[in-house]
Amino acid sequence: MGGDLWESMFDQQLATEVARGTSLGIAEMLIQQLGNTDAANSDQEPELQPLPAVKPFRRGPTVPYSEVLKRLQSRAADISHLEKRLAPFEDHIRQAARQHGVNPHLIKAVILAESSGNPQAVSPKGAKGLMQLMDSTAAQMGVRNPLDPAQNILGGTRYLARLLDQFDGNLELALAAYNAGPTAVKKHGGIPPYPETQRYVQKIQQYLRLLSATTVAAQL
Repeated sequence: MGGDLWESMFDQQLATEVARGTSLGIAEMLIQQLGNTDAANSDQEPELQPLPAVKPFRRGPTVPYSEVLKRLQSRAADISHLEKRLAPFEDHIRQAARQHGVNPHLIKAVILAESSGNPQAVSPKGAKGLMQLMDSTAAQMGVRNPLDPAQNILGGTRYLARLLDQFDGNLELALAAYNAGPTAVKKHGGIPPYPETQRYVQKIQQYLRLLSATTVAAQL
């Protein structure tokens, strides 16, 4: 039960931080809410940024700090090989994240789900590049060459930021709209009942958990 609790809290806080365009506060939330006393007495206690006000969680069964760290490190190991695949595009991702106020982990998660980090990927429907932009979307976002990593990431992030604004920061709806289009999301009043879109949203959320675990594990 304790493991389910911390994972649920981690995922809820993660969605909040991603919607804000940040990844700060997750480690502090975990330590405070899981009743971590070991970390408070550790010589390696991290200096954490203040956590913005969020709705408090109900305290449940205490999960040992060592167990939290173990789980986070396990998640970080699961994603390390994928992060290496994205390493050549790190500067472009950070630039796009700063320019459009989107969490860099979210950009990475979309790239992994869309193209597995292949800048030359072209889908059967004609979506191109790292973030799989259709020609019409690329043109709207000012992308002249969708196969150019810098242009593709900047344009894809701009589109993602627009969708987050359009759906009031709701990450799941923004991701569903990125996959199926905003019209479909509005028509169905939520994530469309398309198996592909539902799997897509879940896949990106899983990548987000893994990517964020790398950052959080380094803070603890």
